[in-house]
Amino acid sequence: HKEQQERMLSMHFTSPLALHSATTARAPSATMREATYRPGVTAPAYLDGSLPADAGCDPLCLAALALPPGVEDHNVDYLCKGSILDTWCFFPWSLAERQAIMAARSPQETELTLAWMRAAELKHSRLAMLAVVGWSLAEMLQSSLPFHALDFTDGRAPVLVNGLSAYAPFMLLVLGAAAYIELQSTDTVFQTFLSPPAQKYVPGDLGFDPLDLEAKFPAGLDQRSNEIYNGRLAMLAVTGFAVQEGLWGQPIFGAH
Repeated sequence: HKEQQERMLSMHFTSPLALHSATTARAPSATMREATYRPGVTAPAYLDGSLPADAGCDPLCLAALALPPGVEDHNVDYLCKGSILDTWCFFPWSLAERQAIMAARSPQETELTLAWMRAAELKHSRLAMLAVVGWSLAEMLQSSLPFHALDFTDGRAPVLVNGLSAYAPFMLLVLGAAAYIELQSTDTVFQTFLSPPAQKYVPGDLGFDPLDLEAKFPAGLDQRSNEIYNGRLAMLAVTGFAVQEGLWGQPIFGAH
């Protein structure tokens, strides 16, 4: 009887510690970090700094809009659940709902989500960097271009806001080239492998380095981050080009 009492007392005093230990093992706490894009802002838990150029910037929780293969479409509860906007909108319109969706995703689903969004960011970044160079050169060199190529747009670059009808054949060729490049990453993006891949999927890595530049750069130079930083700047720049020419109707470069 005495041994039974001692055993019960031992269980009484040690059970809170055991419960705390078990809870910690089941749900490890996420380490929050300060976002680098704005002082005093805490980065979301899913942006832990492991990705190149991760500034912890997703104040609208747009990552929740991505639903790549392998990620479940979670039906979560939030403050405005069942409102009329839930019926009209085909996407999670509420910030609270998007935050709840990201919290409900497993670590594997979060990894797939971030890889999907990073691949999209890299594609837009690379296209924007090419567009900034092409836009600038086309307008600066328009006087020496053959056949007065920019006369159709009054010296402005041939983009959507300036009119594309005169350049339709060329745009079809560009669309075909873009489709070919996009098909090269279809299996990795949509997880449609016929056999397991030999290498781990890295978002945006198309294996394109004909000059072997990666091996020539210093080891401490983070070129993956540099590409994203330049791409983000290019996306802002080309957006500014389009808005300015669309509003004022004058070429940015070479305007009188």
